[in-house]
Amino acid sequence: MADIAWVNGRLLDPGEAAISVLDQGFLYGEGLFETMRAYGGRVFRLARHLARLAAGAAEIGLAPPPAQLLQGAIEEALAASGTRDAVVRLTVTPGLAATPDGPTVVVLVRGLKLPPPEQYASGCAAICVPAAQVGGTALRRVKSLNYLDKLLAQRAAAAAGAHEAILLDPDGCVVEGGMRNVFAVIQGTLVTPPLTRELLPGITRQAVLEAAAGLGVPSEQRDVSRTELCAAEECFLTSSIAEILPVASVDGELIGAGAPGAVTHALTKAYRSLVAAELGLDDAGNRSG
Repeated sequence: MADIAWVNGRLLDPGEAAISVLDQGFLYGEGLFETMRAYGGRVFRLARHLARLAAGAAEIGLAPPPAQLLQGAIEEALAASGTRDAVVRLTVTPGLAATPDGPTVVVLVRGLKLPPPEQYASGCAAICVPAAQVGGTALRRVKSLNYLDKLLAQRAAAAAGAHEAILLDPDGCVVEGGMRNVFAVIQGTLVTPPLTRELLPGITRQAVLEAAAGLGVPSEQRDVSRTELCAAEECFLTSSIAEILPVASVDGELIGAGAPGAVTHALTKAYRSLVAAELGLDDAGNRSG
């Protein structure tokens, strides 16, 4: 098992892989990416990741290769790596503006690395950070290479001794996490900010909403203020890699009992069962933490 990079049809060691310094992605951050999780050598909801990339490409005027080519590149890289449980990152840029070679496509396969087990068991600490306005709100909807605002938010959280950042709009409403979507349980209802807040339409976010419906847990997509979030009974963050990551505190204020609650536990189990069912896997193991 080894990390591997697929670069425009070539399989390479990631340390030796390279793109041109004239690539539009390198020069201007023009491009998109998808970070996916492979279980047993297969990516969960790969078609939805590729559909999101295509939607983002249409929004920024990027012409990506066909989804079939991208899927083949991902499958080839995964097979060459031999890594069964992996982080798979797909990056697409316009390539070199002055040549007709077309877009640059990179698939990077690496071994799975999760947040520490204690964060799953006891919850992580989060702080609220003002949502940066770099590039305008439209860039929040797509996974563009212009990721500096979210990286700075995560660094601000780390500097404050927290694990995760939660972005707030100027009007005080929650948008999303620095790297993940945000959920809260408020008076027994699962609540997550609406897509109209210009947040990333997370693949895991949608899967969690489906899992909640399957369990009969009421859910709403609506605005959530910082005050409401801090007063919630439960809170968690979602992403393809981390799955469901419980939040124990926000800005130093305990969420509920300060530990993962019943809804979080039930949704975690339901999410794992959903992954297992779609990929034909055994869901008995704890794949997060």
